[in-house]
Amino acid sequence: MKIYSRRVVLPKSEGGVRVQPACIEVRGDRLVAVQTQADPFDDKLEPDVHHLGDRVVTAALVNAHTHLALSSFRGMGQIDRMRGNVVEEFYYAVESRMDAGDAKAFSRMGAYESLLGGVGTVWDHYYHALDVAQGIADVGLTAVVAPTLQDRAGPGVNQLEAQLEATETLATSAAWAELGITAAYGCHATDTVSDGLWRQVGDLRIKHQLPIHAHLAQSLEESERSFEEHGCSPVERLDRLGVLGGPTAFLMVHGLFVSGDDIDRLTPGREFLGHCPYAQAQFSYPAPIDAWLERSIDVVVGTDCGACNDTMNLQQELRLIAGGPGAGMAWSPALDTYLASGRLDSARALNAARVAVYDRTAPARQMDRLFDWITSAPGALHPGLKVGQIAPGYLANLVVWDFDHPATWPSPEPVRTLVMTNATAAIDQMMLRGRWIGEAGNFHASIVASEDYKDAHQEASERLAHLLNRL
Repeated sequence: MKIYSRRVVLPKSEGGVRVQPACIEVRGDRLVAVQTQADPFDDKLEPDVHHLGDRVVTAALVNAHTHLALSSFRGMGQIDRMRGNVVEEFYYAVESRMDAGDAKAFSRMGAYESLLGGVGTVWDHYYHALDVAQGIADVGLTAVVAPTLQDRAGPGVNQLEAQLEATETLATSAAWAELGITAAYGCHATDTVSDGLWRQVGDLRIKHQLPIHAHLAQSLEESERSFEEHGCSPVERLDRLGVLGGPTAFLMVHGLFVSGDDIDRLTPGREFLGHCPYAQAQFSYPAPIDAWLERSIDVVVGTDCGACNDTMNLQQELRLIAGGPGAGMAWSPALDTYLASGRLDSARALNAARVAVYDRTAPARQMDRLFDWITSAPGALHPGLKVGQIAPGYLANLVVWDFDHPATWPSPEPVRTLVMTNATAAIDQMMLRGRWIGEAGNFHASIVASEDYKDAHQEASERLAHLLNRL
């Protein structure tokens, strides 16, 4: 199969992306060739090429941190639960009553929502991992599933051995690999994982060449426990244990309580910050990622879960990141001074502070770099799953965007459109593992109208009702 468009988003060798005419050849589940020219070459196409005209073609998006099953808790917590530690004070109580069938059914629904948002691959982190993986596979997404590993606290303590076995199964099974699903080591967080388990995962990581996908310094309580029990920060503890700077990627999600000294302990190209800004804005505050970027620590973007984010729209996270630095002015000393005085010189000082923040942060927030954070950057984290780029050898996970849609029109700069608009409304069609998903031109409605979706919705709704009764 060959696919042509006048606007294909392709990687540049020096980083970032370019948009140009291209003919993409798909064989089986892989991209095998990408022919490009500076100008449109419609007149040179073979008759059987699938011509998409000016529709924009990108790699399917890669969500670097999800808990798909937790979309079932959307709206359950309400805003009053966000003041404290929502994970320990609320989610644990519900998750401890969730069974494997629930996890599969709820993950399936989270996968459908992700699909409708243009996501082709998720990095999921949860209990009942094989059932979660099956729910993802039922929808057709590809995934890196990190079975949640806990041995000190949390709902996963009694699942530890099963979750370790599930990690190896997902990593070594040809059947899962054929579905585009593999594994990472899913240590939950530093305060729920013992020194012994961290060391065990460090050894297994080397043996199986798998990444680590864990929460890090995501709450004050986690940091307090680290200082009380180990006399140091969570990051320094991992450094002492020999977990940092390892042979594979370490995806460290949230990093809210990470100091400058902590950042200096991290290795660029080995440790990656998983940034979930909308979720962090609800359960705590968005991570100060500029401090990471100034030290060349790489960033990838996820949604976290529908329970604390209320949406799995990965693409919309970028708009918050792009405008995030300016939001800090609303709580700045410069604004306090202006509100108290009302003086023109205070207003000028406030605006000067805003411009200084912009000048410091804007270079790291270029449009193509932000788009990289939901495509090629997370797509490169796992050596056994090549996704997030349109290049030979990668999985044929593609999104076709119709930018004549009112949500995206006009689109003279397609990459900016993908970062700053509600672009998911303009998805025309998707391809996952070389197969078209949904109806061209009617993508969203065709997915929701399918019998598979209706069955998934019914099962998940019934299971959620039973879960709530058990609570």
